[in-house]
Amino acid sequence: MLPVLLLIVFGIIDFGRALNAQISLTGAAREGVRLAALGYGNAAIQARVAAAAPSLSGVTATVVASCPQGAGPAADAQVDVSYQFSFITPIGAIAGFFGGSGLGAPIVLTAQGVEPCE
Repeated sequence: MLPVLLLIVFGIIDFGRALNAQISLTGAAREGVRLAALGYGNAAIQARVAAAAPSLSGVTATVVASCPQGAGPAADAQVDVSYQFSFITPIGAIAGFFGGSGLGAPIVLTAQGVEPCE
């Protein structure tokens, strides 16, 4: 009974952390795409994304589409943000006890921001 209870408790802890990281990534993508829609360069966008998610280290931003000067609202800016999330609880070891595998491996969280050019 104890392994099942620990699996549930550890799952709740890591799921909460992953959800918090995903919300931070979504906000960071929103901040980055705002700069891309205004025509800023990649360095400024990367700095803004990192500043928008200070609790996450190793956040990467990829500018898929940026807005050149004079682009109208018909064009869109797009920024993709990713982060490798690692579990802090031994959820993988407990899942392995029941025959599961891969639950404790790091996962990649992603977010995408799209905004019309201004």
